[in-house]
Amino acid sequence: MRPRVLIYSRDPDFFLVFGHILGVAGFESQLLAADKPLPQGEAAPLAVVMDCQPRDRGAAKLCAALKANVETRAVAVAGLIAPGASGLHLDLVKAGADEVFSRPFPPDQLLNWLQARIAAAKTPFQNKAGDLVHGDLVLERRSHRILFKEQQIAAPPIEFNLLCSLMAHPGTVLSRESLIKAAWPDRAGETDIRGVDVHVARLRKRLATVIGKDVIRTVRSAGYAFAPDW
Repeated sequence: MRPRVLIYSRDPDFFLVFGHILGVAGFESQLLAADKPLPQGEAAPLAVVMDCQPRDRGAAKLCAALKANVETRAVAVAGLIAPGASGLHLDLVKAGADEVFSRPFPPDQLLNWLQARIAAAKTPFQNKAGDLVHGDLVLERRSHRILFKEQQIAAPPIEFNLLCSLMAHPGTVLSRESLIKAAWPDRAGETDIRGVDVHVARLRKRLATVIGKDVIRTVRSAGYAFAPDW
């Protein structure tokens, strides 16, 4: 599936030009109207690219609305400021825009920014509080909470420890033995490795119920890996 980028513009030519540039680079583009919400029932787009024309405050208003909505605040927003519209730069920054480009500019600048967003979405990181973050999935170590788009996913301590270990090593296959040490640190030598399968199955079900997809990959005879496809 190609990464989807929504384009906000009142100018058909702008959409055609930038839609073509994105299409050649491997992205899917879709027109976004200022007076309509993001399409429902679809995966969140990678980014929203906005055509910012002089005296058009619609882009800043749309950006502010996206960043105020819990469902869309994580979507990256880039403003492409037309000549003569430099006064909109501050409005976009205040509205929460992630990046602002002044036209004309080389298309590679926008494409490189989008590629960086793809890489960032696939790379979990640890914030200053020590929480593990991967896209909209957050594991709060201190409070022992799991959140997806700010919705809490209740999980017992063993499953929390399993997810913590998996998220700390994204894409890496962890053996059942290593997961036992993470989930049962005081009873590692007494725990049947098949008990890991039971708890991972329960954790997988809890996550999929809220997230809508499986984020844990099973590698036969080897173990498990945290490997979401968003």
